[in-house]
Amino acid sequence: MRLWWAKAAVGAALTFAGAAAAEPPAATAGAPAATAGAPAAAAGAPALTWEATTRSPQPAAGLAPEVAALAARCGSADAALAAVARRNVERQLQGGDIMPPDELAFALRAAGAPHAWPRGWSITGRGLGQADLEARIDGWLSGWTTLGARRCGVSQARKPDGTTIVAAVGVDALADLSPLPITARVGQWVTLEGTMRVPASEAKVVLLGPRGAPKTVVSSLSGGRLRSSFAVDQPGSWLVQVLATVSTGPRPVLEAMIFAGSAPPRRFVRATAPGEEAAKGAQDDEGAMLRMMNAARASEKLPALARDAALTALARAHSEEMLKAKLVGHDVGSGDPAVRLKAAGYKVTIAGENVASSSTPEGAHRAIWASPSHRGNLLDRRYSRTGVAVVRDASGRVWVTQLFAG
Repeated sequence: MRLWWAKAAVGAALTFAGAAAAEPPAATAGAPAATAGAPAAAAGAPALTWEATTRSPQPAAGLAPEVAALAARCGSADAALAAVARRNVERQLQGGDIMPPDELAFALRAAGAPHAWPRGWSITGRGLGQADLEARIDGWLSGWTTLGARRCGVSQARKPDGTTIVAAVGVDALADLSPLPITARVGQWVTLEGTMRVPASEAKVVLLGPRGAPKTVVSSLSGGRLRSSFAVDQPGSWLVQVLATVSTGPRPVLEAMIFAGSAPPRRFVRATAPGEEAAKGAQDDEGAMLRMMNAARASEKLPALARDAALTALARAHSEEMLKAKLVGHDVGSGDPAVRLKAAGYKVTIAGENVASSSTPEGAHRAIWASPSHRGNLLDRRYSRTGVAVVRDASGRVWVTQLFAG
């Protein structure tokens, strides 16, 4: 998911949208992996109970010793993350799979956790001792490049037949949020206050309301403290996203839901993004991504983007670099988009970039659409050309770069 970033360059204004691991890894061992086509909820899964506020941190206490030991290997134990991990265990006890990434993020919002890009993991099996479980969770963590402070929630249960189920949910905490209400009156003014946990050169607050385009609201960042006030002036659900420029470039560091004049939903309902069906029949992943991008723009009556060979080469080099680093960001070693465009001698008046990682191109497109800042970049009418790159790692996961130019 991404940030709106404006940067001065020689005679040009370069506008970039920040990066997001649009669909962070969801891994399972000893159980089928959750997929994008999975049911919205496991059969018989309990309805969601929403917290009154979104806030962090939420330190966990009173953990069973074996659970505390697993959580300690993962990061600081967090009660909200533990509640979501418990939900994943309950789903498997009922014969289902762990939540796919989009539902996992939604469950975090219900639990009152504001962190972006959660990662889910689970293992099931008989005869799993503590040492084996610790080794398995260490294996999961070995492929995780951490920014900020890693926080985790762990839950464990045992079936009557002796099968052990363990689930973990982890996040990189780059910022923390003071309590923000989850429900509000229509027209109510809301104040957001946050604290950065990593150095940040700038931060912006982007809102995606029930209708209309995403919008950036006035905010301030001073001494690592972020503050913004805004009104939720339409009835329905609002996604609030804080995007900060950190070591890897702009990226979401906080997200929260606010329901104006309505109650939060009790169950997750998956919705496809506009243009998602356009991927069918494409010859390759990049063709599928470009089809989805242009179909999404057409849904908003915007002209199609023309594929640009030079931008595509730059995008592909960046996707390959992200894959190698196992890190989603605008700068993972070769500079931010402005630096890369200048080095290639590509002159533009305005440019933008979305980056993402997901299990499928469709999943990446869905996550980009769901992010206010990324959607704003995709739908920017000033762009006419694009370079699209989709590369797959050994597991089949896609690393996506969308480079735009005006």
